[in-house]
Amino acid sequence: MGDVLLLVPVLRSLVAAHQDVEVVVATRPRFASFFSGIERVKVFEADVDTRFTGFFGVRKLFFALLVKEDFDVVVDMHDHLRTVILRNLFVLFGKKVVVFNKGRKEKKAFTRRLNKVTTPLPHTVQRYRKALEKAGYAFPIIHGPYLSANDTSKQHLQKWLDKQALLKNQKWIGLAPFALHKSKIWPLANYPALLQELIRKLNPKIFLFGGGDQEIKYFHDLQELFPENCVIVAGQLKMQQEIALLQKLDLMVCTDSSNMHLAVLTGTPVLSVWGGTHPDIGFAPFGKGSESILQIDQKELPCRPCSVYGKEKCHRGDFACLTGISVETLASRIVERLP
Repeated sequence: MGDVLLLVPVLRSLVAAHQDVEVVVATRPRFASFFSGIERVKVFEADVDTRFTGFFGVRKLFFALLVKEDFDVVVDMHDHLRTVILRNLFVLFGKKVVVFNKGRKEKKAFTRRLNKVTTPLPHTVQRYRKALEKAGYAFPIIHGPYLSANDTSKQHLQKWLDKQALLKNQKWIGLAPFALHKSKIWPLANYPALLQELIRKLNPKIFLFGGGDQEIKYFHDLQELFPENCVIVAGQLKMQQEIALLQKLDLMVCTDSSNMHLAVLTGTPVLSVWGGTHPDIGFAPFGKGSESILQIDQKELPCRPCSVYGKEKCHRGDFACLTGISVETLASRIVERLP
């Protein structure tokens, strides 16, 4: 999801600079709403989990796209086995194809166990922009925010807030503690102490973002501990409604995850906690500085980062990059980040 989200500022900038350009984004149906409201950007819902599965599904997707539009250029912004097949089919039919530079070699050098090369790498947004420049469309990245909820979603959100008697009479903090991989997740056992400290200092309303039964169960446990302060968002709102809520938050506290990118693209202040991954690989909060990042310095933990996207194991065995960040440190940084 994060990779798809980072296309949004690029495509908004592209169509702003080139008034004659129309774009079709082939992506999973659940990501379609990210591109709603962008002028001259349409979504082709490529359901690769059901309708377009396997090699023959990719071929079916290719012909569906070929029939839909007469493309001047096809840009592969994923460089995955499925898109390799797809782009080669376009080449066979005489279409111009450009592939974005994923930077695999540099990322491997950045994350290897020994002799790391930790020169900051281009942000993924800039890699996408470079691919479109190679395709013949040069442009600067415009200023955000890049995501905004539509009026209908804002109305639905307001009804949801009214139903729970939620008024903006205190600080509103979003909390998204989960990620796909263990090496990105600050110890879940620490959150009760963190929330207790934040309630003591600020008495905020804390909105819990995530998805899936396990995450929702954890959120219910937190809500039982702090019923006056915790509000479960996970499983309650649709994506556009979540975006509308993000726009109302004073701060989003999160891991290196899609929730971080969502918050940044809506213009919400962010404090992201980093462990086994590293913002300099190309997935930092876009357009933000060190104030939006909390991590242990590589000089203290030279094993960081151990992967590009995260993993389940730790070379040391103790996930010191995460356990070494104390409750007090995170709480202090949250207070500092609040307006």
